[in-house]
Amino acid sequence: MPSRLIHRHDQFFKRLLDQPGAAGALLHERLPPKVAALLADDVPELLAGSFVPKELAEYRTDRLFRARTKSGRPVFIHVVVEHKSAPDQRVGLQLMGYATQILQWWDRREGRSAEGALLPLPAVMSMVVYNGEATWNVPLSLTSATDADEELRPWLPDLRYILVDLGRIDDGRLSREQVLRIGFLILKHGAREADLRETLLTLGRAALALGFDDLVALVRYVLAEPNEVEGRVLRDVLAEIVPGKEERIMSIAAEQWKAEGKVEGMVLGQRDGQARSLIRLLEKRFGPVPEAVRARVTAAEIDVLDQWLDRVLDAPTLDAVFGDGKSH
Repeated sequence: MPSRLIHRHDQFFKRLLDQPGAAGALLHERLPPKVAALLADDVPELLAGSFVPKELAEYRTDRLFRARTKSGRPVFIHVVVEHKSAPDQRVGLQLMGYATQILQWWDRREGRSAEGALLPLPAVMSMVVYNGEATWNVPLSLTSATDADEELRPWLPDLRYILVDLGRIDDGRLSREQVLRIGFLILKHGAREADLRETLLTLGRAALALGFDDLVALVRYVLAEPNEVEGRVLRDVLAEIVPGKEERIMSIAAEQWKAEGKVEGMVLGQRDGQARSLIRLLEKRFGPVPEAVRARVTAAEIDVLDQWLDRVLDAPTLDAVFGDGKSH
């Protein structure tokens, strides 16, 4: 039955750019080289909020980053992800609207000095990440999409944007940063509706072509993302791609994910982070988790959760994870 590996593109992309190193890699690799060379080495600051209206949220996701140039000047980079299967002919006009909102937002918050004097406006740049199948045939600037006499063009409002068309980038050139490379690989090959097993085979082979570690990273992504992939299906796919190594890859990926869960737990509350990781792994291994099991997991102490997390990697049944036959 056709399904999607990614159910919420917006949440997936936001989590992707929240990963350490991902946003910096995106900006330094995909901005024009002369622009990227101007940026300081600081990690870009992710700013809260969205400038995409609710009616477009299903088709478009955005992230706003504040960086600075080596001269100390601020620059805002607005990254917009286009989820539509074909490009929007009015994207330049919409990006102009977003840029205006960003400048107005900045002006209200930071537009005056301590003495009340108006400050110069900061630079705002727009980047569009596109993973649709149709060719991007929309002009990359607002004036290029405008029907006007040449004499008028210098006087028209304009906005140029950077396009990152994933479908036209070789898998090995998606990014030098692994976390971004695998995230883009999933967006490129796995974001459309298709048979999940075939999608996983396509992604797995593409990841393995990049390297063994990339295949492990892909499996970790699949384990962590909310989707309908069952552990046995993932194992079967791995057995076809790398016969005899499927258990090793699953174990490495699960251990890495568990470690990430511990880090997440330090932010969210260690026990809550461990409980969420355990429930997700239980779902991947054994399917839907009964409410009684969820309740038991969320109530458990952290040392007990650690024991269950260690068992879930190899336990043959749900009951075996808990070791006492009382899971439900």
